[in-house]
Amino acid sequence: MERPHCRPWLLSRLEADQALRSGPVDAAAWLAFDTESTRVLRAVVTREGWPGRSRVGEEGATAAFLLAQHSPDLAFQREVLARLHAQPPGEADPAHAAFLHDRICIREGRPQRYGTQVGPDGQPFPLEPGDVDARRAGVGLEPLAEYLTGFRR
Repeated sequence: MERPHCRPWLLSRLEADQALRSGPVDAAAWLAFDTESTRVLRAVVTREGWPGRSRVGEEGATAAFLLAQHSPDLAFQREVLARLHAQPPGEADPAHAAFLHDRICIREGRPQRYGTQVGPDGQPFPLEPGDVDARRAGVGLEPLAEYLTGFRR
């Protein structure tokens, strides 16, 4: 790995992120945590570029994506999405770009493309017209109906 020094931070920050989200919803705590994560991740990305697989390993790259996915900064999320699309083949998981694309669409009030963002009722937020399962398959995601079974209570 070319830049392993940010990998420990990414992994520990993701662990803390997931622990925070596994408890009761505390919007203020989530916002404070996500704002700080964004501040540090932005500095890493500005200084070193996107932490792709060859730089921080699969787990580190996934951690970076999830921290960006939870960012309250829409402009930063757009920047990360552009960086994910610009990565050489194998450096970024195409599914990460799909999830982030949909998150941005929902935040902007637009229909999502891949159906990755689901409401509290277990149903996806509005979708772009067309074959969502074909789009999902193109980025390595399971069919939408299969994905949604994980959200049903």
